[in-house]
Amino acid sequence: MLWKLSLSVAVAAALCGAGGASVGAEPGGRPAAVAQSPADVSAKESQEAGVPKKLEPAANATAISKSAVPTPAKRKPAGTVNGTGEKSGVVTSPVVESPAAELTIPAEAAKPAATSKSKLSGPLRPTAEPQEGPAVSVEPASFKGVTPGATTAEEVEQIWGKPKDTTRAKGVLVQLYSVAPFKRVEVSYTDGKVASVVIRFDRSFPTEAVANQLQLTAIRPVPVSNDVGELLGLAYPERGVLFTFEPSTAPGQSTMKVAQVVLEAVTAEPFVLRAETTLESRPDLSRRDIDQALKLDPEAARAFWVLGRLLGATYRLDQAVAAAQKAVSAEPGNPQYRVTYAQLLAQSGRLSEAVTEARKAIQSSDRRPEVKARAVCLSADLLASGGQPDFRKALELHSQAIQLAEPLTSDAQVAVRTAAKEVLVDAHLGAAHDIAWGQWKDKPKAVAVWLERAATATEDLIASEGGNPELLFRANARSLAAYVGLDGELDPQAAAEAVLASGEGLIAVAADSDRKARLEYELGMALYDAVQVYQARKDDEAAMKYGADAAKHLARANEAKPSPATTLLLGRLYFRLGAIYAVNRHDHKSAIPWFDKAAPLLLRPTSDDLVGNPGRHGESLVTIGVSYWETDQKQKAVALSQKGVAWMEQAVAQGTLSRSALAVPYANLAAMHRKLGANEQADHFQELASRFAEDRVK
Repeated sequence: MLWKLSLSVAVAAALCGAGGASVGAEPGGRPAAVAQSPADVSAKESQEAGVPKKLEPAANATAISKSAVPTPAKRKPAGTVNGTGEKSGVVTSPVVESPAAELTIPAEAAKPAATSKSKLSGPLRPTAEPQEGPAVSVEPASFKGVTPGATTAEEVEQIWGKPKDTTRAKGVLVQLYSVAPFKRVEVSYTDGKVASVVIRFDRSFPTEAVANQLQLTAIRPVPVSNDVGELLGLAYPERGVLFTFEPSTAPGQSTMKVAQVVLEAVTAEPFVLRAETTLESRPDLSRRDIDQALKLDPEAARAFWVLGRLLGATYRLDQAVAAAQKAVSAEPGNPQYRVTYAQLLAQSGRLSEAVTEARKAIQSSDRRPEVKARAVCLSADLLASGGQPDFRKALELHSQAIQLAEPLTSDAQVAVRTAAKEVLVDAHLGAAHDIAWGQWKDKPKAVAVWLERAATATEDLIASEGGNPELLFRANARSLAAYVGLDGELDPQAAAEAVLASGEGLIAVAADSDRKARLEYELGMALYDAVQVYQARKDDEAAMKYGADAAKHLARANEAKPSPATTLLLGRLYFRLGAIYAVNRHDHKSAIPWFDKAAPLLLRPTSDDLVGNPGRHGESLVTIGVSYWETDQKQKAVALSQKGVAWMEQAVAQGTLSRSALAVPYANLAAMHRKLGANEQADHFQELASRFAEDRVK
């Protein structure tokens, strides 16, 4: 079906608008990916923690990475692995066309459109996300019998007659017509068919009035901007219609008044650009647009790139990696796609492959300095991750990323400037992580400096670029992850309260279920870090307070999006809260309600799920067993103790746990069996306990 575009005499009074300049689009996208949590490092020679001499915070920073799924005992936070907003593809000719009834502009609608400028006033508060109606069908528009992508040059002459003028520019044929009621209609051709139709107005009209008359109000438009961030128009993807605005005389402001309407064939690009604008806030709408884009162009590299980021943000990691790989295969020379691919590989636990791809991104990004800075920051994050992190080298690379990004923070191009500032925020947070988890002198002081500068940069980004409050949520979440590495030497209260307030605010207004589940998980993870810090500070009351909140949000996340990792993490958290009573206060009765929640979740994982640390998991079950024994739940106590010992024996066989650690649980089992009258089994476990206790003495 074709939508017929019919513009009435009321609009045709002004036909000679501004010329058709190239129009760029600036969706600010950013992929979310996270490297794996680093394991403990062997002691290194102490050195002074690196605090840069010149550390002016970014004027702007958009991407703040998300924490990795932890290995719960003492979680080592992931390095910042995140993406940047980059210059998007330029729409070189207007790309829109629309269905329309007769266009009649009311007198009041012809008044200048009001313009507004986003300003921060008062505390940041998340705003409710708009509800979205049903999907709009894709139906390309036609104008007076002419349809871009379908009508030939000969057919145009048959319908409209001979053109008033014909020119060629760079091999493109352009014809000028007067089509009543419009004096100036420009038609360009590609391969003998109409590529675009530009209908120029003599005077401009408010966007809302034109969209209403052309029956476009059910379609979400895509803002179209130039390289310096000036809004030039709005695209309506489902119809192939673009409004271009009358130029503004006020710098940084748009007239929001339509000077011309452009029709082109429906293509994938506007759908991809629109998907980027809702990537964070409405992933469901982004997925709808990406699916449509790939229907129109199954090989669209940018669509696969956005799809990878979208899937990664909702933890569909295998699919995300596959999508990003398709983007890289389609455009191997695009370093931004390769950075995202590396991030998703790291988030999936494929660390060595991620390192290789990050290196390739650095090598191929000489002409994209903002991407090179991101790739260097990513390489630093990867070095601070995995089983053998190198925090000294990671800090060097985070500092290098800052040096690369700082000169770009005043770039005239919005995408370059924003990307550089994003790197500055992430690199500052990454440096704080490196110092917190490494072996340095004066760690708390240095970490506090880096985190303070990261926070200042983030706040400035929100104020100067209109960023949303989620940026501060992520900055505070990463700050808590750094605090964990300091063993309680810094008070996390300010960050914990900020992350709780902002996270719950974001969850309350989230309209998309995937987004809500992701925020629940990320808030739960951040509060889990607060629990660990307060336990290190021996502040049981605060640990219980934030632990209860963490448990609430992780449980909701697991209910919405069940996963073995979240299930195990929630079980570990319940165990921690129970252990506060059982171990710290010797109050087994108060511990049991938490252990009743923990035990079923901790018994669920397979050996594969526990490959990182089965010993610690086994010790947890042994501890729970003691509380069940002390509260006269004998059979549960024995069963849990035996399961815990089995996992501890596995850890000893792997070489990740000392043999002597088995002495206590064997002694527990000996005492339990003897009390239950199973003397033969009791003797067996007592003999094992004595033998392994000798190892401890040795």
